[in-house]
Formats: sequence, structure tokens, C-alpha cells
Amino acid sequence: MDSARYRIRQHIERPDSLLLQCFRDLAVADICDALGRNAALPSAIKPLGVARLLGTAYTVNLPAGENLLLYYAVDNARPGDVLAVACDGYEDRAVCGEIMAALARKRGLAGFVVDGAVRDADALRAMDFPVYARAVSPNGPYKDGCGEINAPIAMGNAVIRPGDILVADGDGIVAVSRDEAEAVAVQARAIRDTGLRKLKAIEKTGKPDFNWLYEKLAASSCAIFN
Repeated sequence: MDSARYRIRQHIERPDSLLLQCFRDLAVADICDALGRNAALPSAIKPLGVARLLGTAYTVNLPAGENLLLYYAVDNARPGDVLAVACDGYEDRAVCGEIMAALARKRGLAGFVVDGAVRDADALRAMDFPVYARAVSPNGPYKDGCGEINAPIAMGNAVIRPGDILVADGDGIVAVSRDEAEAVAVQARAIRDTGLRKLKAIEKTGKPDFNWLYEKLAASSCAIFN
């Protein structure tokens, strides 16, 4: 039996830059709709400052309140990677703060998504670097225990795999697998364009086409009365 306390997978398959850029101008809500409306990461994971985030998932699985492997991740992830950090959703001990975010930014990483706590919140809010977290706590982390890098991780009902495309904006965060990314981008763009047409119709006529609404009500034997 493998008794290693730390497990590090060095190589991951990353999406090519053209595929990644397909998501640059897409809203997370449209991407989530394209994925069946049940793909977002937990809504409790929120931005401290900059909301827009796009990059490749470099996953880190930590015990609650531990961060030793996060140092390895910052030092070995590539420019454009997002550190996706699962730490049991633990809210009372931060796993990173201003120093680690500054180092990640300097190395060209694309952001942090932490299902747990961070600290130095005021500095992180002022920094031109996306940091998402579930909570803020001044308690610092320990550097012992165990952990894993570049294995699939779970955040709520969402599973993030190394090499997934992570997209975030003011609405939240979504992970898109490389295998379905091209199709999802096409569908999300079509959803966006439909929304834009509805907005134009509202601006021009005061409302969009609601025929579908009344057809659905009629098919459901809806009773409308005074």
C-alpha cells in the first residue's frame, strides 16, 4: 500500500491557448446554462477583489488548515494556471494570504480559488489578482499533515480536474473539462446571443416574445381567473 503523505503529479494536460480564449468574453451564467444549469462551484466561494478569472486548473487537495503543498504549487504551476485549492471548506484557518498571492501574481498565475479561508483580506482586495475564497480568517496555517497535487478535487457538487478551464465573474465560478470545452463555448455563445436579442426586443417593444410562456401554461392545464 502506498504510504506517502504527499502525492504530487507533475504533468497535466492543459488546453491550448486558442481553446482557453474561447471563454474570455463569455459570462459564467451562460456557461452554466450550457452545462445544464447545475455546474457552478458553491456560491459561498466569493471574490475578495477582482472578479474576472480565466485559466487552467492546477489542483491542490489539503487537509483543513494545512498549506505546505500550496507552496509547491505556487512554485511549480505555470503562467496561466489557477490554483484550485480544496481544504474541506474549513473557514477558521487561512491557507494563504498577501505574500503567496503576490508571488503567484509575479509568476504569472491566473488566480486562486480556495474552498476554505484566506487572510490579509484588505491587501488581497487591493491587488490586481483574482482571489476567490469561502471565508477570511486571521489564523495562519500549519505545515504538516498530508495532501495531494493534480488529482481531481471536489468543491460542493462540482468536480475539478487538473487541466479543466476555470472561468469566474461576479456571478461565481464554473469548471469546464477540456474534452467538452469547445462544444460548451459554442453553446454558451449561442445562449449569450439569444439573450442579447431579448434585450434588444425589450428596448424596442417593451417585452420579449412570451408566446412560449403561454403555450407552456396552456399545455400544463393552467387555470387563470379573476
